[in-house]
Amino acid sequence: MNEKEQIDLARQDLIIKFAGRNYVYKPELREFYRLRNQTLSEQAFRRIMYALEREKFILPLGAGVYGWLNPPNPQMVRNRFFPNLSQPSENLGHFMRENFLYSQCVLWETRILHELMTHQPGQNQIILEIEKDVMEPVFNRMRDADYQNVFINPSKGDIQHYSINIQEAILIFPLINQSPKMRVNQFDVARLEKILVDVFYDEEHFFIYQGQELINIFENAFSYYWINPRTLFRYAGRRKVSDRLEKFITTQTQIKTLSNNEKMS
Repeated sequence: MNEKEQIDLARQDLIIKFAGRNYVYKPELREFYRLRNQTLSEQAFRRIMYALEREKFILPLGAGVYGWLNPPNPQMVRNRFFPNLSQPSENLGHFMRENFLYSQCVLWETRILHELMTHQPGQNQIILEIEKDVMEPVFNRMRDADYQNVFINPSKGDIQHYSINIQEAILIFPLINQSPKMRVNQFDVARLEKILVDVFYDEEHFFIYQGQELINIFENAFSYYWINPRTLFRYAGRRKVSDRLEKFITTQTQIKTLSNNEKMS
């Protein structure tokens, strides 16, 4: 029996084995196939994984985590998060590449959250996270380039009195090391896991996304998109809110995806 026949025969067993799970981890898949073929080599296992990805049966989410692209339960269908940058954000990305090419930065926009909310804000805030020691030089260069409505590490008062009344503002914050990010149009953009943690963690700056809207954001994000729980909780740990985030998700939301097998240990 060739490898393709083995994959086809095991596929139904694979669905049954992990029924009800939104995620499956690579070591679990390796064990699953080696129980059926004790002589399975690592090279053969890699070919099986490649075939499952090529046939769009599983989706790699990073850090050895996979989601189902063809789940047995329609409620498990998810999309891969891929933000479309607004033109002002793209312009800002080009500005950073031209002027601060060797400085790390991550972009995202609060409008990404609007589709996940019940009451959508009328403003968009472009978040530029950069290394702390270049925050002032970047701010000064942006001012010299006639950028408007730019706020460097603003306080809650600044946001309440100024940026919240502006249709689109740029907020500059220090970059957190090992922030989850992805490449979009040559720019580093925050992954959804990072955005969720930042909004949860930073109640002062993102106060309009708290309360019931925060619950809506998390429930809809987990419902619409594939979210890597390991990435989510690893970054939450860097922000020292891992336990608090887990308590929020398990006690205040209807999210059912955080079993012991789906969290970072």
